[in-house]
Amino acid sequence: MTLPMCQWLSTERSEDHLVAWSENREWRQYEFRLDVLSLIASLSATSHSRWALCLEDNYSFAVALLALIYSGKTPVLPGHFRPAVLAEQQNEFDALITDLPLSPDCPVLRIPFAPQAMLTVLPEWPQDASVILFTSGSTGKPQRIVKSVSCLELESQWLCGLWGTEFTDARFAATVAPHHMYGLSFAFMLPLSLGLPFATASVKYHEQLRSLAAAYSLVFISSPAFLERLDPTLNTPKLRHVFSAGGPLKHAAARLVERTCGDLPTEIYGTTETGIIAFRRQYQPDGVWTLFGDIAFSPCPDGNTALVSPLVSPSGHFTLSDEIRMRPSDPRHFELLGRKDRIVKIAEQRVSLTEIEQRLCQRDLLSEASVLTVEKRGRVYVAAVLVLSRSGEQFLDSQGQAALLDNLRQTLRSWISPVALPRYWRIVAAIPLNQQGKRSAAELQEMFL
Repeated sequence: MTLPMCQWLSTERSEDHLVAWSENREWRQYEFRLDVLSLIASLSATSHSRWALCLEDNYSFAVALLALIYSGKTPVLPGHFRPAVLAEQQNEFDALITDLPLSPDCPVLRIPFAPQAMLTVLPEWPQDASVILFTSGSTGKPQRIVKSVSCLELESQWLCGLWGTEFTDARFAATVAPHHMYGLSFAFMLPLSLGLPFATASVKYHEQLRSLAAAYSLVFISSPAFLERLDPTLNTPKLRHVFSAGGPLKHAAARLVERTCGDLPTEIYGTTETGIIAFRRQYQPDGVWTLFGDIAFSPCPDGNTALVSPLVSPSGHFTLSDEIRMRPSDPRHFELLGRKDRIVKIAEQRVSLTEIEQRLCQRDLLSEASVLTVEKRGRVYVAAVLVLSRSGEQFLDSQGQAALLDNLRQTLRSWISPVALPRYWRIVAAIPLNQQGKRSAAELQEMFL
């Protein structure tokens, strides 16, 4: 039903097979193959082995990733396009492929690129091909993860086994980029494995989604950050399937998607390290999660939960950072209770950053809050980034910021210890998000520099 990556450019697909499309044009199989061959020729003239990909255009990403693997080089996916953070990761790659005005301190190959002497035959596909990704860094510095292509292909086979027959003649569109694990698996691997076309540009607004859905039958790859902000007044044609990942979707948001787009979304639970773990559809609030077929949980003596999965290479085991409540009578289903690593130590006391966020958001003065730790002069403090509600904005206008923050501190004092009170505060229009719809840890930290 699916083709492995080494056969995506093969003659098993016709020359005029549609690979990708944008508002202005389409890309066919013969163009895809020629573009990959041309980039292989350009790469062969270089000695650099690790190439970072910072590409906004999803078709260019597909060309670049395949060309690098065929060239025996390693694709590195930094997961962002921020120059300052790229500079910090400079030791992770030797050169950069980009379609953006980035100027890192390394060789850069810009797309569109000047083609070299054209190759006519693809090099042999390396059997040990891999891709380097990074964790989101939501709880610390992003960690480097090596993901084998064989693991990515196995994951695609699982997904196709569950939902592939639903996707016949559909097209893929996404709000998330393929530079993180979720986008790589669902917006890149899945459509190309199935031979289904994907949109070259990310969907940024509901109006764009409605326009695409009016023209095509869509599989939509998105995140809670986008889905929770859908406009219920927009009449969107029914979507073929909606996926969401990056964090649990609120039940009200899941029902909003169903009313607005005609499909109750399938939520995916997974991590960069593990790949996909489980899925659910929220027919009821806080619905339980179902493990994918060849995955199991194993309780650890220390209270943590170990994951046993063939998608975890090479050990097959990984200790999760989430609180899992398994059902003794039904080991395939479980409840997801939240991250354990949102517990930090301040002055030798255990502090739950999640609890502080929840206590803050109980006040009608706020619509959202993000709580983190910052280090100042060798000491660790709690900091809070706030998005005000309408009543909060009115309070700020009438009584000022000092009174507003004092009001919030008084609220927290009833619930948490003095060392857990945020020392630093910022009021913003919106919590910054990365391309995957997750909170951008780097941008949040920068607010307190």
